[in-house]
Amino acid sequence: MNIEYIGLTLGFIGAAAQAANYAFTKDCVEKFHLAGIRQLIAVHILMFLMVLPLFLYFGYLKYLNTTTLMYLVMIVSPYLLAQYLMIKALTIADSSIISPLLTIKVPILAFISFTFFGASFSVTQLLCITAIISLGFYFSSLSGRVKIGPLCFITFACSCFALSDIAMTHFMQTLNTTRFHQICAGITYEYIACALFAVPCMFIKKFSIHKKEILQTKWVGTAWIVSMIGVVGCFNLSGVIEANIIQTLRSVLGIIIAYMFYRQYITDHNTFKKKMAIAIGMFAAVTLYYI
Repeated sequence: MNIEYIGLTLGFIGAAAQAANYAFTKDCVEKFHLAGIRQLIAVHILMFLMVLPLFLYFGYLKYLNTTTLMYLVMIVSPYLLAQYLMIKALTIADSSIISPLLTIKVPILAFISFTFFGASFSVTQLLCITAIISLGFYFSSLSGRVKIGPLCFITFACSCFALSDIAMTHFMQTLNTTRFHQICAGITYEYIACALFAVPCMFIKKFSIHKKEILQTKWVGTAWIVSMIGVVGCFNLSGVIEANIIQTLRSVLGIIIAYMFYRQYITDHNTFKKKMAIAIGMFAAVTLYYI
């Protein structure tokens, strides 16, 4: 199998895991009342504990130098800022309105890649990107009207996520090793660096986290790590824009997951049918982008 298609397969797995992560996040809030920044702290401590054995076993400390530290700042700082902006957006708007708008990241990445890295796109690919964004906004509108405040937060969050994605892609290219270890080192370094922020925060009274609460995020963290393996693997093997194009399928997969596990709670079947139609359209646009 072509290495790019292996990357796209990983990207699809990552998108599926992200869709599952949203469901597990909601479940964690409802079961344990662990939400917002407190859940973010707990899950990042858990992911730190998950990646640390791999970091030590493979001896990735040998890659620690000033270049690595510079890239980690460029990866983690916008990533954490984006997470904070997402939380701010979700506090003033429902997740069903906000989540589809993450497709905004695709044109932001395309613009950065075209302007600074000489990327080029065919007319068909540009039309597919436009279709993906339009469907994302329509998907969002079915859940309610998006206000300017949440839209600004999500746009800035997507810009920060885009910068973090690009930094991660370039960081992996600096590692003189196999693609497997580039991907593995990139992920482990990111979540060890995130722990430098998360661990001190768990002792702040306002955000205090108990050990049992870290364990309560086990499915959230597992889905998140699996999604990162898929997405970062796609960055490395196929490209950052390609990974984010296929990531837009999380909306499609989210609808499928919602139908499989939460269909008894669906009351507005007409709106749900529209969302299914949008999901099919999104899948078609993503498929056409790669043809």
